[in-house]
Amino acid sequence: MKGAIFNRFTSTFMNFKQNLTILFFLVRNKKSKDGKIPIYVRVTIDGLNEKFSSGCKVLDENWDPKKLALPTDPSHKQTNKTLGQIKADLERHFDLIQAKSGLATPTLVIESYKTPLNGQKLKDEKVKNLAFSPKLDDLIDNYIKFSEKKRKAYEFDQVPSPERKILFENQESVLQKELDKISTEANFYRCYRQG
Repeated sequence: MKGAIFNRFTSTFMNFKQNLTILFFLVRNKKSKDGKIPIYVRVTIDGLNEKFSSGCKVLDENWDPKKLALPTDPSHKQTNKTLGQIKADLERHFDLIQAKSGLATPTLVIESYKTPLNGQKLKDEKVKNLAFSPKLDDLIDNYIKFSEKKRKAYEFDQVPSPERKILFENQESVLQKELDKISTEANFYRCYRQG
């Protein structure tokens, strides 16, 4: 199987010397209908290896095992940049696993790479953001209905009655308070996320 082997990345930690090899290769039996072939990543540490998809695809004729995606591929720059970033991230996670555990395995490195350091925090944010969505949708619907009523009230240079003007002002005030409340919650969660 032809692939791009990157320099051996050797690290010594607590008297354990481990070699990390990262190989990018095509899995030709998974060719898509448009003829593109997925690029996989093999992580090998001291003879043990695991592989996963890089998420990139390329035509067979636009691939070179040493140069990766060739300039004949329209998205070669982005593909090669992505593969370079994967390589750098895997090397960083290799060091991280060694620092934490003393000994890295391909499985641990890949799991660490695929799981953000603040993974639980990101999951919590998604839940909170989803909770905002219905509130915001309701507010937008209410504002559209309010705007349409107000537009019709002033249509053809009509002036609504004083009572109706007060009603519009009250409705607008309620909508503004709802917007302020949602904005305050959103700012709280944004500050929480950055902190």
